[in-house]
Amino acid sequence: MNKTLRPRILINCLKHWSRCYGTEQTQAKATAQAQARPKKRSVYVGLTQPPDAQSVKTDYIGPPDPKSNLRPYVRHYDENETELANKLRLLRIEVEKWNMDFWTKHNQRFYEEKADFIRLHKLSGNDELSADQMSVFYKSFLDKNRRIHMMYNISWYIKNFDMLTLAFAVEVQQLFNRIRKRT
Repeated sequence: MNKTLRPRILINCLKHWSRCYGTEQTQAKATAQAQARPKKRSVYVGLTQPPDAQSVKTDYIGPPDPKSNLRPYVRHYDENETELANKLRLLRIEVEKWNMDFWTKHNQRFYEEKADFIRLHKLSGNDELSADQMSVFYKSFLDKNRRIHMMYNISWYIKNFDMLTLAFAVEVQQLFNRIRKRT
């Protein structure tokens, strides 16, 4: 068996999972700009608005959300998307929304409790808080929310396992479709 066949198959499978932080400029435009300016590693154009999911060819990752600190995705989908691929995409969107909601509420609760902690220390006469004093707050916040974090982790693992099994089924389906097209 040819040893170069396996990496090619792996690389072809991984191409379907590509992610992009911005839109990459065309090669001609990038070389024209590279001649005018000093060399850079790569040229990217930032997006001010999320792109249309039907018009893009890959998934896009946006800038961090100010409330949840998570980067939102814009999921690409084809017009000839199979039922399994559609189900996977919708599940990913649902899990991302669940994750965004959890971390938005968590961070809001954290900042409110942190502000209360700082306010209480200022009322007691401590104008400046040391790192050791803040570590007491961080430890108490983590201890108080231990059960919530544990339930989040369990839910996150279950949701990821569901997405992985569905993604595996989609890849197997696409593999069979490619084999069918060759024969």
